[in-house]
Order: sequence, then structure tokens, then C-alpha cells
Amino acid sequence: MLRTTDEVISDLRQLIASKGYIYSLCLILFEDFHVDLDKIHQIDPQSRLSVKECSLILGFLVQSKIDFSFPESPELTFSRKERTYQLMSELHFAYNTPQMTKLKLLMERQEAGVDISQEPDNRIDFFAKDGGIIEPTFYSGDGVYDFQYLEYLLPKYRYDQEWLSVNKQFDINEVSTIVERIKSLLYEKGKAVELVDLKMAFAKMQQKARKKLKGLSKEEIEESERQVYVSASFFQYRKLFPAPLAQGDDSSEGWASFYRNLIELFIIRESDFDNSLNAKSFFKNFSFETPANPEYLGAGYYNVLNSCPLIKLDEERYFLPINYLIPEAVYESPFYWMWDDKAYRPTLAKNRGDVGEEITFDFLSRVFSAENTYKSVLISQKKGEPETDIDVLCILGNKALCVQVKSKKLTLMAKRGDFEQLSKDFKGAIQDAYEQGLVSRKCVLEGTAQFTDHNGNEITRLKDGKINEVYILGLTTENYPALVHQVSLMLDKSDEDPFPLVISIFDLELLAHYLKDPYDFLYYVRQRTELSEYFRAAEEMIYLGYHLDRKLWKLENSDQVMLDTDFGGIIDRNYYPYKTGLSHLLSSKNDPIQNRWKGEKFEFFTAMLKDSGHAKTTDIIFHLMDQSGPTRENVVEQIIRLKQKGAKEGMRQTLATDSRPNFGLSYVVTENMNPNELDTITEVYATLRKYRSKCDAWLGLGSFGASRSLVDMILYLDEPWKYDAVLEEECAKFFKPNVGKMINLSGHRKIGRNDPCICKSGKKYKKCCGMR
Repeated sequence: MLRTTDEVISDLRQLIASKGYIYSLCLILFEDFHVDLDKIHQIDPQSRLSVKECSLILGFLVQSKIDFSFPESPELTFSRKERTYQLMSELHFAYNTPQMTKLKLLMERQEAGVDISQEPDNRIDFFAKDGGIIEPTFYSGDGVYDFQYLEYLLPKYRYDQEWLSVNKQFDINEVSTIVERIKSLLYEKGKAVELVDLKMAFAKMQQKARKKLKGLSKEEIEESERQVYVSASFFQYRKLFPAPLAQGDDSSEGWASFYRNLIELFIIRESDFDNSLNAKSFFKNFSFETPANPEYLGAGYYNVLNSCPLIKLDEERYFLPINYLIPEAVYESPFYWMWDDKAYRPTLAKNRGDVGEEITFDFLSRVFSAENTYKSVLISQKKGEPETDIDVLCILGNKALCVQVKSKKLTLMAKRGDFEQLSKDFKGAIQDAYEQGLVSRKCVLEGTAQFTDHNGNEITRLKDGKINEVYILGLTTENYPALVHQVSLMLDKSDEDPFPLVISIFDLELLAHYLKDPYDFLYYVRQRTELSEYFRAAEEMIYLGYHLDRKLWKLENSDQVMLDTDFGGIIDRNYYPYKTGLSHLLSSKNDPIQNRWKGEKFEFFTAMLKDSGHAKTTDIIFHLMDQSGPTRENVVEQIIRLKQKGAKEGMRQTLATDSRPNFGLSYVVTENMNPNELDTITEVYATLRKYRSKCDAWLGLGSFGASRSLVDMILYLDEPWKYDAVLEEECAKFFKPNVGKMINLSGHRKIGRNDPCICKSGKKYKKCCGMR
């Protein structure tokens, strides 16, 4: 039987109030937030407490004066630490009680013979109502790296600097320097501890030790192992002891020194900062004294630690339990300061919208280039229809990305399970953006509206239906907990409308970093939206990690795939060291992202296609990327070998492959440097091979044997396949029994656009096989 959250929290608060509990908590805080970056992707998140879980504990701790009395024994310190993990694990299960209760009722109805398969989709009722949203929101990942908070500080508040300086003595550059100094100070102090992953190491020790403990009872073995584990846990902190401890002397001065030095690992002082920095104002803005936080009741309630992470112990010392909370508070708190100034609210709202577009445009213009990226695009429709706009628009060949930016937050009421408020927040942050995106998408695909950029210049590339697909990207500038979960659960869309990709600005940074090529970026967006109901994960980082490692593509014999958090871990292992300048200190062999699913030869091949300027290059590249890694590499290798063979032997060479019914590819190498001949041969061979393979899309490539280029002719045919008696007959004549060879076509002349089509359909060439 699961206990309620109130029951578990009652026990937790009783534990927190015990004499000297702070030292047990400090052990947890240090061990769970200090990790080996080289193995960060191998860490089991379930074995550690998260920032949110530790903040919850601290939120209750500071409701009274912190008791720094020394515990009665080291064993008690350790047992309280273990008890904390037990209660926090139980609390996690308790937050699932609403779902477990509903699941039980559902099973009882099934056992009673009720056919629930015909009932309406009740996922919202099951997962979101009656407090169901609390668990995924509270236990979702942090969503932001600590360094991202500082990097986005100036872009977010660039237009508010005067207000912040006058009202809070908050200087962005100065504050960033202070936060980095705090991080450096605590990092240096942390070097005194030589952490070992005991949970992993002790399992190996147990196997060896139990061989030597044969003959003892199970209880004796477990007690012996526990004593070893406790000793090993404290041995990591041996440098915090001034001298060797007297055996069995739990009250020795050595232990007192250990506890004092343990607290010192989390202490910073105003005197640690240069006089040129306004540290006094910083500490005033981001610290508090205990007792505090009287209204805090748990997940979803305001916690003073989130806005003021520094606990003032005396006039000189400040206790910082979680380093991550400092950059988070520095980034988030200014918004609330300004919101409290009612006269400034209109300015604040305008600034939020402006900076959201600017940051998004900056990232996407690096990927798609400035000439292919537009911001504040105004759409003027037919007379009588309202104007709308696209916050950021990116164009890649015949594809477009429509980005709608919102700066809405998930409110505290929603976080603690108020479904009405949750729905309101979702509508303002996600649903409205999606619906605006649908309107904009329709206008772009129709190509009849007028599109103007932020300078009032018309974007003529969007006229006359030149764009055949528009992907919708909803973007929030805020860290929106359980964003992926809420989109999959609550998005209101019709069956015929496409899914959007909804991410935070912090996710966008990662996508822009790893998917620098616009084709890679847009292909990821396509896969995420088309496979929205196939792949499921807790965070966008997990999808990205999986894609970089294996590619988002349906697996055989799987109706749906749940992605493990381990795939997000490989992003942590690669990106965090890179951004913090520590990559050179780590082993590259432990970095999974070094092993990508894309190969060098394939990249070389597609680079030529991208440079061709073909109107449907994006379609071509996407089709090629759809193939498996080995298939792509094999095809490119065969093309290279065929080109070399044709150049060496001076004879015509052909190659064809397909993944019917979606796509196929043919490659021809001619012995003559005759453009008309190459054009004709490439086109005839591609047209007939496409029909023979029953493919809807076909890429025909041609090359002169004597040219230096791998590809001299590109033809793309995307007319859906349908039976044609004439083409059936032509294919039978055209190909010899050996399908891989091709009849000599050296006598064929160049086909004019108005000539009868080569397939003998009776139509003009331009109206038949010549349509591209």
C-alpha cells in the first residue's frame, strides 16, 4: 500500500528536525552533485537526489534555525543519510498515487468484463487531472545547464538594465563575475574530498568479500558489509579530519573538526570578493536568514531557496547548499522583481517578446544563414482576413520552418496540480503558438498571401507555392518543466494537421550546436514531428542524444519506443565539458557522440548535391538520410568505384538501387564528354528504372568518365508511381535479362522539351517524364 505524500512528508520533516541532520544532508549534497565528468553519462539518476528533491528538503530545513549540533555518532549521521534516500524514494511513489488509484479501478473494470478499448481517449484525465501532473513536473530534468543561465542573462535583460541597476544595484557583468567566483571558490574547496562511486565500487567489493566470509550467518555478513561501507563512505573525506581518529571514539575532536570542515565546503564569505565588485548588493538580493519559508508545503509551492539560494549564517558567512541554484536565481529573479513594479509591467512584457525573437533568430540564422532566416514576418492575406505573423521563419529550398516564440511560465498553481491553471498555462505557452503556426503554415503552402520581413521588404520566395512543406516549431524562452510530456498529453490538434516540435530556448542551443548544417537541423525536426507518437522521452535532450547516436527512425517489430534517460547522458558527457573548457582533460574514448551515425563519404557526397542548386535538393537529401548508415555508405562507395572504373576503362557504367516504394537512385558514367548525351542517358535510365522499381521518388545522377566531379548531372523525379502499359513495354525492351546492365544508348539524341516523350505516352516530354 502506497502512503500519501502528506504521510511521507511528515516523516521527512521529523527526520530533518533531528539534532545535527544538516551533516547527513551535506554528505548527500556533496556526493550527489559532484560527479566525474568523464563518466557522467554512466550515472544512474535514480541513485541520486535531484536539484528539485534537495531543494524540497532544504525548503523544510530552513523553516527553523539550522541545528549545527554534532550528531551522537558517525553511524547516526550515515543512517540518517540512508533514511533520507528511502523517504525520498517513497515520496516519488506517493506522487504517483492518483495514477495508481485510477489504474486499479481500470483493471477492476476490465476484470468485470467492461470493454474499455472503445472508450474515448482519457489520457488527460489519467495523467493530468487530480494532481497527476505533479510527478512528471517535479521529477522532470533541470532542463538547463548552469552555464546557460549566465550566457542568457544579458540577452534576456538587455533592455531592462537601467531598471535593474537603479532598483536592485544589479549589474549583469558584475553579477556574472560574482557567480563565477562563487563556483570557483567551491570547486577549490571540493578538491579536499576524493569521491569514489561507492554504489558501483562496493558491489564489486561485496563479491570478493563474501568469499572470505563463508561460515558466517546472513545477518553477520550484512552487518560486516555495512561497517565496511560506512567506513569507506567517511574515508573519502579523510582530508577533512585534522588527525587520525581514536578507534571507537565517536565524540573526539577529530569528528567535531570533520563536521565543521564539512560545512565549510559550502561556505562563502563577503571577504572572498574583490572590493571593486558590489558583493554586498549581491548578497542582499540573493540571501536570507532562518527561520524562513513558512508557507512552503512541498512540490509546487514557493520555495525561498529558488530566489535566494544563500543562507546567511552570520555577518560574514553564507551557506550555499546547491551551487546550481545561484545561476538559476540570478536568471529568474529579476523578472519577478520587475513584475512587482506594476508601472513597469507593460515595458517588461514588450521586452520579453523582443528578446525572445532576437535570441531565436540569432541561433537559427547561424544554422540556416542570415539570408535564409527572417524575423517578425508579417502575413497579409486576402481582403477581409486578419493579418498574422511568424516570429522567425527559415527557408531551405522548398521547405520552411515556422517558429512561434512565447515567454510564458508554468505557474506554481499548475505545478501543484491545479488542472484549470495548467490548461491556462499550456494554452498561453504552447497551444496558442501551435494554432498560430498552423495559420502561418497554410498561408505559406498556398503562396497567395503577401509576406514581409521586419524591414518591410517582401519575401518573394514564398509566393506561387514554391514551398511544399512547412514545419512548425513552438519555442518557449522559459524553462518549462515536463514540456515534452505536456505536449504529448494536452495538445489539441486534428488528425490531418501535423505535429509541432515544441522546445525551450535552451534546447534550441543544443540543436543548433549539434545540427549546424541546415539539412541536418530540418531533418531532425521532420523526424521528431513525424514520429511524435512513435518515440517517447522525458526531455528533448534525450531525443537529440538518441538521434545523434542512432538516428530517429522506426525500429523493426516495435509499435512504440520509450527512450531512456541514458541518451540524454551522452549529451551531458559531450556538451558540458565542451562548454566549460574541460574537454581536453577527458578521454575521447568515453564520449559516445564521437561515434556518429553519419559517415565521411556520405557527407562528401551530399555536400556536392547541396551545392548543385537543384530546386528540390532538400527532398533529395532527406531521402538519402532516410537510408540506414551502412546502406548510405555502401551506395556512395559503389558510386565512387563505378566512377573510377569508368574513368579507367573508358566504358559506360551503370548502378541502381532502391528502397521501394519511397525512393530509388541510379548512377550513370558515360565514356564521352557530351553533355546532351549524358543528359539523355541519365534521364532515360532514371525514368525507366524508377518505373521498373515502382518508386514514387527517384534520384538520377550522371557523370562524365573523364571529369573530376563525381556528379555532373542531377535529375529528380517525384511523380507518384502508377501502372503504365507503354512504360511496361519499354522496360522490357530496355533492360537485358541482367538487370544491372544497360543497353547502349550512344545513338540517342537530346530530347527537346516539346518533343514526344521517350516513354511513348503520347504526351510532350515536358508534360510527362520531363516534369521535375
